[in-house]
Amino acid sequence: MSAEIGIDYYGLKNALKEINKIDPMLRRQITKDIVAACDPILTGIRDTIPMTGPTRGFRNNYGRTGWQGNQQKKVVAKLDTRKARKRNLAQGAEFESLAVVKITAKGPALGMADMAGRGPNQTRNSNPLKARPNFAGLLTAKLGRGPSRFVWAGGERHLEETMNRVEQIVIEVMGKTESNIVRR
Repeated sequence: MSAEIGIDYYGLKNALKEINKIDPMLRRQITKDIVAACDPILTGIRDTIPMTGPTRGFRNNYGRTGWQGNQQKKVVAKLDTRKARKRNLAQGAEFESLAVVKITAKGPALGMADMAGRGPNQTRNSNPLKARPNFAGLLTAKLGRGPSRFVWAGGERHLEETMNRVEQIVIEVMGKTESNIVRR
């Protein structure tokens, strides 16, 4: 389970693929630049994530859903230039409708703490002995925010600044792609 923020720029996927064919080192540098441009959002999200588990169940659990180690490290930025799936290619889609730049918070404990209470079924469990109908309310009371407690809460403050930084890089990439196409 992961929570994501996405930024999409039309034509960027094609441009990155074209640059990768011509100069793979330049493509890797562009990827590093875009990920570095996302630092304000990553820092904002990481600042909202508590160092220890928000509830006793997260702190005392050493299994899959335990709040072990540093959850801040699980927030990363990635670039996605995947092609569409075969079923969508048959319908005429060239690329998936996915964001090019993704900010992802990984890990089951972080995902549960971030998004608990968002869906229509608050318990998400048909077994009444395992259902926790007050879990989302408890997290909201402890952290002071509703669902999407970390990703959107921390990322929204820096979204405009990050988009401006990424946009400058995108403009450079598009210029380099056009010059490479003209030179052929």
